Amino acid sequence: MKNFLQEIVRFKRKEVDGLKAKRSITHFVDSKRLLKGTRSFKEAISAGGRVNLIAEIKKKSPSRRKNFFKKIDVAGLAASYARSGAKALSILTDKRFFGGNISHIAEARRTVSLPVLRKDFIIDEYQIYESRYFGADAILLIARILTKEEIASFMHLADRIGMDSVVEIHDENDLEKAIQAEAGIIGINNRDLDTFKVDLETTFRLAARLPNDIIKVSESGLDSADDISRLKASGINAALIGGAFLESGDVENRVKAIMGEGRI
Repeated sequence: MKNFLQEIVRFKRKEVDGLKAKRSITHFVDSKRLLKGTRSFKEAISAGGRVNLIAEIKKKSPSRRKNFFKKIDVAGLAASYARSGAKALSILTDKRFFGGNISHIAEARRTVSLPVLRKDFIIDEYQIYESRYFGADAILLIARILTKEEIASFMHLADRIGMDSVVEIHDENDLEKAIQAEAGIIGINNRDLDTFKVDLETTFRLAARLPNDIIKVSESGLDSADDISRLKASGINAALIGGAFLESGDVENRVKAIMGEGRI
């Protein structure tokens, strides 16, 4: 974990401390919202015979050094993705670096029936309860910023309150943590979050080392039908794509161009 991730984690710890000061974790733990049913993220992204699309909603991307929108229409994007055949949504909730808001989860969930992954830099159990409170069906756990013990503990808590977990890896060290924590869904990030360099071969190299029963997701840098064909041939279950759609100006046609109309 180097400069960019260190900066994010430092800020995230302060942010979570501030949230705790405003609203106690017991507010979430004792809420009846935690008892409401979730939608199965794992089931949605593991259907056989295809690469299942996890379509991402975010306002901006530090790696692309650009804003996709001045004002983001979460409901409109969610509806477009659902019409285009996405099987699940990924929603960036980080405010400072991605322009997100945790309220976007509830907004999307009111609009479509797709399960929602909360994508953020989760470092505290407070955020896990918060995720379920606002309607997330799954959370992202980044192996680079967590110990294997934290990954296992956070996964257990998420499962206990009805959510799936996607453990994100980028290299062999991350992979070992995820395996030791007994992750059931592993996302392979093709982008190095320290340098922002993207290499799709990261997916194929690391996926080859994963047990067959793990649900495999490829993340970042996917922008062509050829990329999706390669993922399918390699047995990858799902692709998480955002920027390639959001910068196009025509989300639905771009989804069809990349994923293949009628095949998702």
